[in-house]
Amino acid sequence: MIVLETAGPPPSDTSVSFVTGTPRTIVLRHGPPENIVFATLTFPAGAFADSGQTVTVGVKARPGVYGIDLTSSLPLRAAAELTFSYARYFSAPAHARQLYRSDIAYERALAIGRLLPEGQIELLSSSRPVPDHLSAGVTAVGSYLVAGPQ
Repeated sequence: MIVLETAGPPPSDTSVSFVTGTPRTIVLRHGPPENIVFATLTFPAGAFADSGQTVTVGVKARPGVYGIDLTSSLPLRAAAELTFSYARYFSAPAHARQLYRSDIAYERALAIGRLLPEGQIELLSSSRPVPDHLSAGVTAVGSYLVAGPQ
């Protein structure tokens, strides 16, 4: 896999606690001065166990790439939607430019993937809700990256 790189200021790590049972959205932004969106995580009302429990969700950006490490104090019961926004700081690696022959061809091949043991990446069914955004449902904590096949 060829992981999408980012050249922008890195987002700050975040930890959010909230009561389950209502939809929640967590937004990660690139650092100053622009503070543009890097990724969003949207949790439906039934994403976690019984309503009324407090859950703590941690999101840590992976350095230099479009990727996050996701943690949660409760297991996910329904998929959350993870969306990466890469319009401003899209940076195709040199190997991707050689293989795909253009940034546009590489961008079209991208999907969100879950990092597996031994560095393998399982690509998830991904969609583009708007240009320069890539979304996928995530059903477990772990590491998620934007990548294209080699």
